[in-house]
Amino acid sequence: MSTKRLLSTADFHAIPPIIRNSLQWAPNSTTQSNTPFLLKGPSVLATNLIKSYSERGFIKEARILFDEMPERDVVAWTARIAGYTSCNHYSHAWAMFCEMVRSGVEPNAFTLSSALKGCKSMKALSYGALVHGLAIKHGMKESMYVNNALMDMYATCCVSMDEECMVFQEIDVKNAVSWTTLITGYTLRGDGYGGLRVFRQMLLEEAELNPFSFSIAVRACTPIGSYALGKLIHSAVITHGFDTNLPVMNSILDMYCRCGGLSEANQYFHEMNEKDLITWNTLITGYERLDSTESLHIFSQMESEGFSPNCFTFTGVTAA
Repeated sequence: MSTKRLLSTADFHAIPPIIRNSLQWAPNSTTQSNTPFLLKGPSVLATNLIKSYSERGFIKEARILFDEMPERDVVAWTARIAGYTSCNHYSHAWAMFCEMVRSGVEPNAFTLSSALKGCKSMKALSYGALVHGLAIKHGMKESMYVNNALMDMYATCCVSMDEECMVFQEIDVKNAVSWTTLITGYTLRGDGYGGLRVFRQMLLEEAELNPFSFSIAVRACTPIGSYALGKLIHSAVITHGFDTNLPVMNSILDMYCRCGGLSEANQYFHEMNEKDLITWNTLITGYERLDSTESLHIFSQMESEGFSPNCFTFTGVTAA
């Protein structure tokens, strides 16, 4: 692949200056350089450029560049698969993954994780099961990235939690993502008790916790309408120092609104040291169910503080 082809402006959008400069050095990279930097080969530079195009949504340009590469390693293939997935072109991502497997390139953990994300989004259980088989075949059963992606895929594509629980039980060292993915699986099915049982076990085993673990645990209280359990988790949030995390605070506010604690929600709202549009929308929607006049008052207050409403705001206000 020539540097001239890569630098052509006829087919591609502007190339970042740092990559342009590196590509200009590429033809001379076989000899010792006096520059203080170790120069990368054209294939590595092309892969980085593919990632850059994909991140900016230039799917066509990324594909053209990929097709011009004389040699494609697993990193280049993975960049294309992940690029399609990140741009919601899931069927193209799957086709690219199949093409890579047929070409004899062995996938790595990131390849399989990207493919599984596409399977989840397409709700293609049969495809996901094939990727699971490849993970076993290539000895990646211990990969945290693959296991977490498998759990997420099974949680979305399966009717029951059996497959996700099976993958979870086979993980020797579970991290916060593993636990949280399992809690999410139960919660999204409306099984709040199941999600809270997993969260309780997570606490008992002193597993690693992150803000999202608490956000989804608080959310698990909603389908069962458990104000008391929500209060307990709120206390745990404070104990673990996540009480200033905005997504967690928004989850707690939503829990109070949905579990019959509107007065507590209002008090908590005014105690929050940071608010975003989600915060305001949550309280507006909470009051819309019981006090439409107050909902409209909060909407007016939101605008006076400089927040611009979105479609969710108007949904709550018009319902009031």
